[in-house]
Amino acid sequence: MSNKLLEIKDLHVNAQDKEILKGIDLTINKGEIHVIMGPNGSGKTTTANAILNNPLYNKVEGTINFDGEDITNLKTDEIARKGVFMSFQLPEEIPGISVANFLKTAKGKVTGNSFRFAWESQRWIIYFCHRPWLCTHTII
Repeated sequence: MSNKLLEIKDLHVNAQDKEILKGIDLTINKGEIHVIMGPNGSGKTTTANAILNNPLYNKVEGTINFDGEDITNLKTDEIARKGVFMSFQLPEEIPGISVANFLKTAKGKVTGNSFRFAWESQRWIIYFCHRPWLCTHTII
């Protein structure tokens, strides 16, 4: 059994007619935490959107594997059922509901399974973004 949680190979992605990702490679092993940081326009948000198969981004070449399964061409909801989500870094507070409980409930509704946090299951990728132009992405 592979120790790889997320593996991106030679990923090329366009947004409209502009090539944004030009052959990136990324491997994240189970239990690792990675933070993707960079200047505006360096491809952080494009990478997250490509992982989740956002239709506004065209994957020209490359593969994305999550927990040993090719998710390159899966629909976004199918990817979400596997435990890959996007969330704002500082979501609006709902009185009496923690962000952790909100994510737990959302995951349960999407997958039909009970929820365990990333540090327990090591099967989560979470994208955090406070403002789209000032992004830091955490992949767990």
